[in-house]
Amino acid sequence: MPSSGSRKHRCASPGFTLIELIVVVCIVALCAALLLDRLRFYQEAAEKAVMEYTVATVKSALQLRVAVMLVRGEEKNIGALARANPVDWLMEPPVGYRGEFRAPQPAVPRGSWYFDATRNELVYVPNLDAHLERLADGSKRLRFRVQLSFEPAEPDSERRRFAGMRVEPVTPYTWFYRQ
Repeated sequence: MPSSGSRKHRCASPGFTLIELIVVVCIVALCAALLLDRLRFYQEAAEKAVMEYTVATVKSALQLRVAVMLVRGEEKNIGALARANPVDWLMEPPVGYRGEFRAPQPAVPRGSWYFDATRNELVYVPNLDAHLERLADGSKRLRFRVQLSFEPAEPDSERRRFAGMRVEPVTPYTWFYRQ
């Protein structure tokens, strides 16, 4: 027959009480929430980096296109590049490219590129945009346009000389605050 001391020992078995279990679950849930928030932050930062890489690729393609036209003696046709779809200059379109549209805000999925043929603008619709400030028009669509630059006109000439081209955002944007 077991003594009363051993029975008392069995009842006080080591384990978690309900309160201890609730505290542990709350701590794990808090850590998971913080981890998921950081993960989403880094996913958005990576999306921004990919978008900027795509714009840099378009800039390089524009420079190559202008160089080819200059070598061929086609300086007078360089201005047409400002109206062309920049995706046509790339060997393959960027991931998520949906084509050319004539509507200013077509219904395209988030994370997509498209060319607005009425405004001659390359547009990116971000997938994650929690850290992107709304633009002046209230949207979060980033628009890029080919800009021509000319040297100042000579006093005796009414024709301006071509100086260069660049791809720039139509409206400046802030995606993540710079500190």
